[in-house]
Amino acid sequence: MTNDKILSWQDIRNHLKHPLILATPVTLHIFRHAQSTVNAEKRIAGSQDVDITPQGEAQAKVLGTQLDPEYNLAFASGLKRAYKTLDIAINSGNISVGSIHKDKRLNERNLGVLEGGKLRFIPEYAAGDLNYAPENGESYAQLAQRIFSFLIDLAQMTQTSEVNKVLICSHIGSIRILVGIITENTSSVDVLGQRFGNTELMKLDWHRLIIPDFIEKGGIFK
Repeated sequence: MTNDKILSWQDIRNHLKHPLILATPVTLHIFRHAQSTVNAEKRIAGSQDVDITPQGEAQAKVLGTQLDPEYNLAFASGLKRAYKTLDIAINSGNISVGSIHKDKRLNERNLGVLEGGKLRFIPEYAAGDLNYAPENGESYAQLAQRIFSFLIDLAQMTQTSEVNKVLICSHIGSIRILVGIITENTSSVDVLGQRFGNTELMKLDWHRLIIPDFIEKGGIFK
């Protein structure tokens, strides 16, 4: 999984015309990156490639003690704050990983004119609007297209390789969509309202991939 290919929505629908059943259930351990320099200033990072803080490095080391001893695969986004967090956690916890990959499809959304600004309430996100994008930015629908493309590749990899435990480090927006898809959430308001702290670890059991109701009812296919 190194080509970061983004499928069209039609291709995603074709792949998922029927539920994609995994050969064996896969345990996913998903966590948000450690505190970044922009997080510390309570500003919006988005697609900016910012580093983690000393406090973030400490968070990543603690995370390493919470992980399992072994994983078949590990993934981080292509942004420094994610892959650096993953690297510190794996090394500090002495975790054995079959192979480690950077995948840009796990990157945070490009938030356009909002990037660098102070955190603030966005009514469109509170309303679960998957199609809203800030000026020069990316919508959650576009992000979902990336995440589905990643998951389809990962699901197909589990069909041909012995993969049953995967570690993923990403960003709050990407994790909202990732968790929403894996848990087959029905409400875009619930999905976009999810909160994940820095290095907060989620453990999910994954056995199939479908297009869940929050996507079907989210206005993406109008």
